[in-house]
Amino acid sequence: MEHESQFGPLRGLRVLETATGVAGPYAGRLLAMLGATVAKVEPAGGDPARRLSADGRAQRDPSPVFVHLNAGKRLLSPDAAAVPELLEWADVVLSDRVRREFGPWELRAGLADPPLLVSVTAWGVDAGSAGEPSDEMLVQAASGLLAATCHEDGGPDRFPGWQTQYLAGTYAAAAALAGRPGGHAETTWRAAAASAVESQAAAALYAATSANAADPEEERRQAGFQTRTFPSGVFRCADGFVVPGTVRGEDWNRQCLLYDRGDLLRDERFGWARRWANRELLRGELAGWYAGRTRREVFDAGLAAGWSVGKVLDAADALDDPHLAAREFLGTVRGASAGRAIVRPWRDPAAPAPRSVRLSEPAEDNGWFRSGATRGRSPRLPDPRRLRVLELTWAWAGPLAGRLLGALGADVVRVESGRHPDGWRTRFRFAETGAPLPEGADPHEYTWDAAAQFNSVNRNKRAVSLDLSAPDGNRVFRDLVDAADVLVVNMNHRVLEDRGVAAHVRARVAEGLVLVTMPALGSSGPHRAMPGFGMLTEAMGGFAARYGPPSAGAEVSPTYYPDAVAGAHAAVAVLSGLAARTATGRGREIDLSQQETLWLQFGEGIVLASREGRPPRRIGNSEPDVPAGVLATADGYVAYVGGAADPRWAEKRDGAAVVEALRRKGFRAERMRTVRELFENGELHWAERVRHPVTGERGYLGIPVGMDGKGLATVRPAPCYDQHTDEVLTEWLGTPAEELAALRAAEAIGTVPRQPYRVRKARRAS
Repeated sequence: MEHESQFGPLRGLRVLETATGVAGPYAGRLLAMLGATVAKVEPAGGDPARRLSADGRAQRDPSPVFVHLNAGKRLLSPDAAAVPELLEWADVVLSDRVRREFGPWELRAGLADPPLLVSVTAWGVDAGSAGEPSDEMLVQAASGLLAATCHEDGGPDRFPGWQTQYLAGTYAAAAALAGRPGGHAETTWRAAAASAVESQAAAALYAATSANAADPEEERRQAGFQTRTFPSGVFRCADGFVVPGTVRGEDWNRQCLLYDRGDLLRDERFGWARRWANRELLRGELAGWYAGRTRREVFDAGLAAGWSVGKVLDAADALDDPHLAAREFLGTVRGASAGRAIVRPWRDPAAPAPRSVRLSEPAEDNGWFRSGATRGRSPRLPDPRRLRVLELTWAWAGPLAGRLLGALGADVVRVESGRHPDGWRTRFRFAETGAPLPEGADPHEYTWDAAAQFNSVNRNKRAVSLDLSAPDGNRVFRDLVDAADVLVVNMNHRVLEDRGVAAHVRARVAEGLVLVTMPALGSSGPHRAMPGFGMLTEAMGGFAARYGPPSAGAEVSPTYYPDAVAGAHAAVAVLSGLAARTATGRGREIDLSQQETLWLQFGEGIVLASREGRPPRRIGNSEPDVPAGVLATADGYVAYVGGAADPRWAEKRDGAAVVEALRRKGFRAERMRTVRELFENGELHWAERVRHPVTGERGYLGIPVGMDGKGLATVRPAPCYDQHTDEVLTEWLGTPAEELAALRAAEAIGTVPRQPYRVRKARRAS
């Protein structure tokens, strides 16, 4: 009986899954889709996820949640084999128990070659309870995630589905591939939840540890270039909703051409500086244009014009989406269920997508294990400390993958050019950085090395300044590719072709390079050219259709959440590619779509829509199977689960008193916290302080993975522009000093962003 692709990069890896619910099983499902053999031991009575509703409405058994999370696995009963026998078979054990509940699966006593244990729990392995799926909103409240969703004119909105649990499962899958044999790796929903909003958290922690910490504007200054852009958010059109993007400078010009409204470009109310303040006026000007067009008409117009815009797709739309179909993202479900489901996490020419996936009946595979035909040990990953990783990335998603690899010990080098700085390298005057003025610096000049978001996601890396448009710079890049084990690219789908290096890179894949490309909609398919950013991916990836109150048609969040999801999945993609290279000696070309990685975390909706003819309904600030909600208090908000609560009772009480009262009544409750509050109170245990050469010591979120009782710490701060160019070219390529000087003279290497004209003019005048 076939389960998953026999060509997957993790073929030969053996995973024993004792976890139930969402987080641990998602880690197992991800590994199974990549070719691992995953044996799930269900407890007596079955995994409770078999009965977990996708949206609180009636559904057929087994639950769409269970189907999405457990198709492609071998399902065993507890008596399928003796525990030592199962542990001898496994390379990895996925557990969701806290330490006080550890049993033989986790203790792994008496084994000469014990498997790696990966623990994934809500609050930590040393907490009192492991958590259950209905703790989702509580974790979002306690972690800082829920607070990050608060708009200027409204309260918090729960992320739909089980996002903290899915994201923790992704990190658990990465830990399963990177952990030490016989060791113990850990991740938690709460830490994963904070990482989901790192773009906001980075600004908050930077401000909290700045010399300007008391300045309320300090955090806003570090919020990044994507905040307060418009047109943005959701616009109603003839058959649903779309989300326009206005992140790049050219997006507004292209929109006005499509609107046939050149007058808007000349209207002072809608210039860049005033557009956000006048956004409702502008929305009124544009509403008719959108209302007269279908989602597809708006999307196709944007695709043709190079303007970024996303269709809001629900799970029923995904079943018929031509782009997802061309990329073979979905297949049919066989066995104990029917309908359609996601069958692969990303495209990989070496691992053709299966057309179907099987869900076993309960205990159906007991006989398979008893046959004893598949015992043995799989090859392990190479020592990360010997790996060289090259990044051609920007923003958040791509850099996240490299940061995790760097924390594991890899030498990660990002390539950038002074002519085209990463948008997350927000420029600041030295006087605005909240740090001592570097020796010889002019306080009125700008630095591109003091941005919170860039410095957060690019820790554990070095950087080279390299101009690929210069012939010598292009040659140096190709030489770096030759010296690298991994290349991660998250720019548009044509960047390698446009730079003239695509053929060279793909030739290196045949020789052992692991290549991960990760544009918003992937590197293949009819819509691959659509530029994408976080809110557009929320629209296209199933998030916007389920986010917000039940009365909303669709909404997007202010968090850029899809970047966090794609970055974590990209780390798994790299690690799986390296595992395949260890086994075969060949490289891997991985075509990762950020749209698809978000759908992976909403996959239960696809099963539901295909099997029962409807997408999941929007449930707002509640849980699908138990009474839950959010109460406004005198000093914030409280999330609760377990019964009905009167909002009027909480309005004049402080949050701590409301939580205490609810818990006395048997509710589970958590006060909504901000990341900054958690940090300043010493409760953000997965945070760290790192000293940077420009900004000094600042606070940062840690990576939500622990290995053998220790977090993955930062080994180096984020790089400054051109900081390591000579160093890397000398170490990786053996470039002599005289050649480095010649390359600099030709501006093939070493370029940095130019100061604005007014600064250069003032410098000349002085």
